[in-house]
Amino acid sequence: MKKAIFMIVLVLSLLTLSGCSTYEIEYTDNTPFQIEMKGDELKILQVTDLHLAYGIDDYDNQTLKLIGDMAQADQYDLIVITGDLTMSPIAPILFTKILNYMESLEIPWTFVFGNHETDFNDYSEFISRIKNTEYLYFKVGPELTDGGYGNFKIEFTKNDQVFYNAYFLDSKNEREIYTEEEGEYGFLSDAQVSWYEDFIQADTMDSVVFMHIPLRQYILDKILDADQYVGIFEEKMVYAQGIDTGFYDAMVTYGLSKAVFVGHDHKNDFYIMTEDDIMLVYGRATGFNGYGTLEKGGRHIEVSALGVLSTRVILGSEVR
Repeated sequence: MKKAIFMIVLVLSLLTLSGCSTYEIEYTDNTPFQIEMKGDELKILQVTDLHLAYGIDDYDNQTLKLIGDMAQADQYDLIVITGDLTMSPIAPILFTKILNYMESLEIPWTFVFGNHETDFNDYSEFISRIKNTEYLYFKVGPELTDGGYGNFKIEFTKNDQVFYNAYFLDSKNEREIYTEEEGEYGFLSDAQVSWYEDFIQADTMDSVVFMHIPLRQYILDKILDADQYVGIFEEKMVYAQGIDTGFYDAMVTYGLSKAVFVGHDHKNDFYIMTEDDIMLVYGRATGFNGYGTLEKGGRHIEVSALGVLSTRVILGSEVR
């Protein structure tokens, strides 16, 4: 029955989409967003890999409810969705559903694209639907060579002074041509690394970074003994970005970005502290239509009044 309903919705949706005029994505300026913090501590909720598939099924409804339950469990300054919001032929329609739901929470929020949004649709079909939002902090960002869509910065302020920064980058999707050594997934381009460097070299405060696909430094045997991670590593491998173009090295050079938060591998939620004192962190998969048997949840990220970064996994059973 569910499949029959889905097919009806799918056909109607595709007919609707086919009648839409072509939308040309417009690049934006580099001006950072600013969000005034609610308290002395900065609090961010990371959710990831929602994988909305039907929009009318119980799993999708549970996913949205879980986000709402976690959002109400604390006073969050920002909610970040780290990619794979949808995975469906009707993904743009489901994206609109997410837009409306997240706006209803009345909490600042943002997202980066994952590798599955464009399985059946073009980026323009998502970006064209971002209209009249009050709480969404997202911009396409400047035109960068192979830079994707959604490279931007948020400054968190306290008493009108910058307290902490956050960077958001599009790690893109699968590649059609690649070598076995590289892997099939997208990666940050040289231009994106340069974009980050242009910002970070002028920063005076620390920052965190959000993207969907893990950097190659997440591959445990590349940097430290595999038993030094904290959390769950059930995927048994890291499906990392195909090429290392130097983003991690740039973080080390400037010394201000203290952590990277990603999604992508649903059965991993671990973090590792590298020898360079950079935390590489997975979120906990949130979407009930995504693969994996780990309890669905999110990740709490907190920066104390003294600037100390900490993080922990939140489970759905904790907030019901």
